Amino acid sequence: MTKSKTLSLLFLMYHIICISQVKSSLSYQEIRKYYETKELNDETALPAVNTFIKKAKASNDDRALALGYRDAVAYSSVVDVKLKFADSTIHAALRTKNNDLISDAYLGKGILYSFNLKKYQPALDEFLKAYNYSRDSEDEYLKHKVNYHLGNVKSYLGYYEEAIGHFNNSINYFESGSKRSANPNTNYNFKKGYFNILHQMTICYRNLNDSNISDSLIELGINLTRQQRDFQLEYSYFLKCKGILYFHKNKPNDAIYYLNKALPPILKKNDFTWASVIYFYLGNVFINNGDEKKGIAYFTKIDSIFNKHQFIFPEVRRNYEFLIEHYKKENNAAKELYYTKQLLRADNIIVKDFKYLSKKIFREYDRRKMDDEKERLESSKFLTVIIALVVVSCTIAILIYRRHREKVLTKKYIELQERLTIYKNKLESTNQISEDDTQLKKQIVSDEKAAELAKKLAAFEEKNQFLQKNLTCKKLAEQFKTNTHYLSTYINEVKGTNFNKYLSELRIRYITNLLNSDRKYLNYKIDSLAAECGIASRQNFSDLFFEINGIRPTDFIKMRLKEINNN
Repeated sequence: MTKSKTLSLLFLMYHIICISQVKSSLSYQEIRKYYETKELNDETALPAVNTFIKKAKASNDDRALALGYRDAVAYSSVVDVKLKFADSTIHAALRTKNNDLISDAYLGKGILYSFNLKKYQPALDEFLKAYNYSRDSEDEYLKHKVNYHLGNVKSYLGYYEEAIGHFNNSINYFESGSKRSANPNTNYNFKKGYFNILHQMTICYRNLNDSNISDSLIELGINLTRQQRDFQLEYSYFLKCKGILYFHKNKPNDAIYYLNKALPPILKKNDFTWASVIYFYLGNVFINNGDEKKGIAYFTKIDSIFNKHQFIFPEVRRNYEFLIEHYKKENNAAKELYYTKQLLRADNIIVKDFKYLSKKIFREYDRRKMDDEKERLESSKFLTVIIALVVVSCTIAILIYRRHREKVLTKKYIELQERLTIYKNKLESTNQISEDDTQLKKQIVSDEKAAELAKKLAAFEEKNQFLQKNLTCKKLAEQFKTNTHYLSTYINEVKGTNFNKYLSELRIRYITNLLNSDRKYLNYKIDSLAAECGIASRQNFSDLFFEINGIRPTDFIKMRLKEINNN
């Protein structure tokens, strides 16, 4: 028997022993002793947790059931499983009608969305529910925990001063709790909260260009976490911050040292967001030092993370500007276009989050806080002033959002104009069919057949035959007097996309050029534009236009008319 098989057998026996030892007749506290000292995400705790849950169900004890499901969230290692247990925690907590339990349940689900999945929209929904249930709570730990996570959201949005206000409200509570608590688990939670607040505050002060406070907080964090085995991830966060600080102080060697030292624990924890930030600053260091090849290698790692997780920090998006400029200098039009599309995708995600989160913050959290203040000061002479402040704050927020959206639309419009110019120049400089367009896997289509398809497709594009309504691959194959499979395979291999996507790109490119070159089309309705390029549905046309060009047709028309009128 191999060593690995022996270990697996011992592991299985251990599970059986655990299950047999944990009897439902034991008290909840006695059952929890079987797993409460285990590491988070350690699934060997689940047999005992399951016994805890079964006992709670048999006793119709919803409070205990909520606690049992919460433990299942903590010790499960798969995020999707954690989310299911989090939903069960909420359902059980709601049946207790205990606001503290309900608030904690919503908070737990919000943390899964924000920390594990980096999905800030659903995370904020859960945090706001947690806040509403914790408003009248006497549980100070719960209230400060909710306050901290709302601060995190504001920090992500870029409201650094407001985020610091949240953190200042809670930092002393967590720091003092870490010193006075004798219970190891409670002590750990207080310390973790304290270190996380310190970390977020360093980020806020750095973005507010207050390097003195940021530097002092980093040193404090490093000194507090350096020798603590349970907080090596937090230690690496502070090392990361120090590396970034040295980058801004133009000390490249120190920046490289601390960033590289911070990276391994972050990668081990699979914290892809901070890994991408480290890659971004390492790439910048090497670019600034003249090692462009190494810098670009780090930037492409960020692109891999973005493709995998569909998430990017706003400060990291400039990575794509470097990549676009790099491949523009190298005259690599394909990669320049690819990274331009990636930048547009990144901006779409960032703007979408910003729009949603900023509106939710002002509408649901700050407004609720103001309502609470209004109730407290209802008979006060300051009531009118408070209402005026709310109105002014909301107005400013709306103006900021509109200005930001206009800036983003302008940027996307300019980038689309550049792409249209590149495509026009490319068409003018190409007088014959590329050899690449006639080459296909020989076992599928012969060289002669590939050459014939290349000529027919070139004529198809040149004569705008793609404008035919209800055109399908089968119909086009019949027009070409060829096999549908051959045509589909040829388009996939040579054009690098499927038939429907190929047809959509031709149609959208055609109508975009008309809008850009002939003013009369700017007066057309969206339905008419869709019909003009062979697309039956108004919504489908708008969605395809946005997907391919990164901007809605209505926005493009407004920007184009504005440009023409200005000229």
